[in-house]
Amino acid sequence: MTKHRHMGDQQISHLTGKDKKEFLRYLLDDIAALEHMEKEGMIEAGITRIGAEQEFCLVGADYRPSLNGPEILGSIKDKHYTAELAKWNLEINLDPQPFKGKCFSAMHTQLKELLELGKEQALKSDDKIILTGILPTIRKSELDFDNMTPNPRYRVLDQTMKEQRGEDFNLYIEGVDELSLKHDSILFEACNTSFQIHLQISPEEFVDRYNWAQVISGPVLAGCVNSPILLGKELWSETRIALFRQSIDVRNTGNYIRERQPRVAFGHKWLEHNAAEIFKEDISQYNLIVSGQIEESALDVLDRGEIPELRAMNLHNGTIYKWNRACYGIGGGKPHLRIENRYVPSGPTTIDEMAATVFWTGLMMAMPDNCRGTWHRRMFFQDVRSNFLKAARNGLGNEFRWFGRSVDGPRLINDVLLPMAEESLYDHGIEEEDYLPYLKVIEARVAKKQTGSDWIINSLRHARREGASVNEALLLVTQSMHKQADEGAPVHEWSVPEYKELVHIPGKYQRVDSIMSTDMITVREDDLMSLAERLLDWNDHDTLPVENLRGQVIGLICLDDIKEMKDSVNDPTWSLVKDWMQRDITTVGPESSIDHAKKALVLNKSLCLPVVKDSRLVGVLTKSDIRILEEKG
Repeated sequence: MTKHRHMGDQQISHLTGKDKKEFLRYLLDDIAALEHMEKEGMIEAGITRIGAEQEFCLVGADYRPSLNGPEILGSIKDKHYTAELAKWNLEINLDPQPFKGKCFSAMHTQLKELLELGKEQALKSDDKIILTGILPTIRKSELDFDNMTPNPRYRVLDQTMKEQRGEDFNLYIEGVDELSLKHDSILFEACNTSFQIHLQISPEEFVDRYNWAQVISGPVLAGCVNSPILLGKELWSETRIALFRQSIDVRNTGNYIRERQPRVAFGHKWLEHNAAEIFKEDISQYNLIVSGQIEESALDVLDRGEIPELRAMNLHNGTIYKWNRACYGIGGGKPHLRIENRYVPSGPTTIDEMAATVFWTGLMMAMPDNCRGTWHRRMFFQDVRSNFLKAARNGLGNEFRWFGRSVDGPRLINDVLLPMAEESLYDHGIEEEDYLPYLKVIEARVAKKQTGSDWIINSLRHARREGASVNEALLLVTQSMHKQADEGAPVHEWSVPEYKELVHIPGKYQRVDSIMSTDMITVREDDLMSLAERLLDWNDHDTLPVENLRGQVIGLICLDDIKEMKDSVNDPTWSLVKDWMQRDITTVGPESSIDHAKKALVLNKSLCLPVVKDSRLVGVLTKSDIRILEEKG
């Protein structure tokens, strides 16, 4: 089994005119070639292999995203390492392992060795490696196009998807908090880091194994969620699932309902015939968006008695992000099929990732015989899809539909699925000491109900109760995440960090967005001054920003303005904000330095400083915020 070819490792180009016609011809020939190889028994069978891809984040001494990824990658000089979409992400491709004996120990050993190599190089620039599904300290300003890895392939993909979309991408995720914004590139996808697990499947088994992979996705995901925070908001237990789907959704809206699948999808029906069915449906459902240099038809390669790479099919497949993705590859001169599990998040530790790998692989090999060819009768596919989405939203806090009955999530995992995985691994000749410790990690995590997401949320809320700001709590959690991961214990054994540990983070208050308030009370220019007066009183404020209908700040109204109005007007009942507000104001951006903000507050001659991004009000900074910061030292 070869490692999966990442989109960033392949030469791609825009799909236009003659190129599109040629690419389509090669793509159709690839499907015909795959069907021929399946029919003639040319796909490797009778052997199972496992593999994985480790994505991770790089952070600086301040635990914010580090943009040194390209330089660190260049210094590593190891073929297992590759770039990712953002400069703060890198990826490791592990070697495939035959599914036997001590395969999991071998995989874990290589993973730790390669990560150690990356840590050594990162340390030279005072950077660190963090294993997490979404880095808690990512800010909107980091998601700028300039922070995309300088690789022409990523630029092509970004431009092509934006052209397909025809407008900005929309992001709306509702959890405990709510996140709603627009973005103009695919870089939001780079917030996601995962631990992708590969399992080679014999072609005659592929249909049933793929359907079984769909069935177990919800419970497996529930036990390893690790991404509850995005831009400081508490969202889903595994926010990656919603974020990835929306961050590159090229569908645009219309006035009529039209069933179109997003490019990031779980699937909508059972697989029935063979692996080629998946690739055919992907051609039917999804527009082609990129091309690549292909020298000859796969059918011509077959005619020479050689094995084709099916490059056109793989390129198209690489732009469709199924959570369980079918993959075709060549290893040792033999073609093979595999299933790539893409929903398991990175981290929090390599032990946690390997526990998920052992659990999933054991379950994959434990498929009940009585399900073969009977999926339509055994489970309704909408129940399977619903299980997956419930797990992404709520982690272990769910009941799942399991072959016609409702079962509590933790009970399903520990009482049903873990014994199935354990028995299967034993029956397939995996040594007990190679799988049992990992399965016990899953068992303990579920029993304690402390997944990575649970730990993050508990830690954030604890810090907030102790008086930390949102920014401080995010920094504290990320710092503790790195510290406890380095100590080697799996996440269910982690302790909640204490607020006093925050003092060890340098530069934590360098920018305005580290202390500004985003929960703002504002007025409009056509509001009554009596409303402004009451809002100031009710909220114990001395100054309010004035916005227009487009969300642009156009002035300030303060207590002195209220007093001046009352001293000047006999009947202020109908006085409007626009007649008394301060129009000549100073603003700052969220990335401005605190020192710059202090000077701007003096110029503003008020207690409130509007914070503006792209002409819109995004926050406020007050002299009270500065005073509290100075008291913290």
